[in-house]
Amino acid sequence: MNVENFLQLPITKDFTVVAGRNGLHKSVQNVEILDFEFSPDIQTVRDTIFTPNSVVLSSLLFAKQQPEYLLNAVKNLIELGASALAYKPVIYEDLPEEVLMYADKNNFPILRFGGDEFFEKIILETMAYAKTQDYSFFLETMMRRLIEEDVPDEQIKSFLQQINKPFDKYVFVANIQVKDYVDNQWMQPLFQLEPLMKSGMICSYKQSLFILFTHSSEQFQFEKFLNEWLGMYAISTKPLTFGYSSCHVAQQELAIAVREAYYARIMAEIEAIPHRQYQTLASDCLLIELHRKDAKFAMDYVNSYLGPILEEKADPDLIKTAITYIRKKGNIKEVAVAHFCHPNTIRYRMAKIRQLLAPMENEYVFYERLAAAVKLYLLHSKMND
Repeated sequence: MNVENFLQLPITKDFTVVAGRNGLHKSVQNVEILDFEFSPDIQTVRDTIFTPNSVVLSSLLFAKQQPEYLLNAVKNLIELGASALAYKPVIYEDLPEEVLMYADKNNFPILRFGGDEFFEKIILETMAYAKTQDYSFFLETMMRRLIEEDVPDEQIKSFLQQINKPFDKYVFVANIQVKDYVDNQWMQPLFQLEPLMKSGMICSYKQSLFILFTHSSEQFQFEKFLNEWLGMYAISTKPLTFGYSSCHVAQQELAIAVREAYYARIMAEIEAIPHRQYQTLASDCLLIELHRKDAKFAMDYVNSYLGPILEEKADPDLIKTAITYIRKKGNIKEVAVAHFCHPNTIRYRMAKIRQLLAPMENEYVFYERLAAAVKLYLLHSKMND
């Protein structure tokens, strides 16, 4: 976590930044209390008073009626590598201007308590948040490995042991993304489903969310079950895009299930539809595996085929029209509606695209090659978002 995350905790939500706003990115690994360590009357016996990357909490009692001690304290904290100073305004409501200017100059955040927050509770909440973030990071790292790598069976077993949850025989996976991504706040309502999941888990990955659910029956209707859950908690599915895996054996095929849900969701986004099951992707699975195994080869094909409409000097309407044409499965009228223009305008653009890309191919071969290239192009773009 960093200082900015620290300020987002429930107990610190009323804190204000009085100096050093440009240092809010600094890492926070600990929270410590400053009492009298910087008072000239105290002989410090420790070589290091405070550990680096700490937020230091203080009532500034050591500088009571001695404001000149404050600048020296801030200088020492910066030298010791502290991340921020948070003070309770009981001795000083406002700090001397020279202290604030020095903190600003050195990008050292100084925070003022919002009320009568207890030091101990701040420390406990910060450590609890850090522990949660560590576990979240572990889960996200494992999701990345399951998607991008060929993880050995022993590693998957280790992963299941570390999450320490009872997994049933079969696993069903959903990957969910909000259509108009702004921030991760949309995920929070979905996490309230996790207490219901005695044999599964919920975790984030990049800007998406994975729901892994296990069951004793291979015939379990996971998609229907998930929609009933969402309805019960009044979570709207309208802004969401879903990708669903097929049913797999949890212990041996977890990586396959995770990848299927992830790529099904990406293909749903590419096609601008609300949900997609991996088992319905047909030949698109070949494109997914091609890009997964050799992204450079896939993009070399894309650039060689779509190059004339991708280069900088090309009319940007051409690639946009080509993408919509494939999304609408060649329906000229639907493409025209999506681009707010006459069908003849779309026919003109498609004729121009065909002339630039493959003037000698017949209509069916052209559509097949254009669809493959456009889908690989969009797949690559989504993977790199």
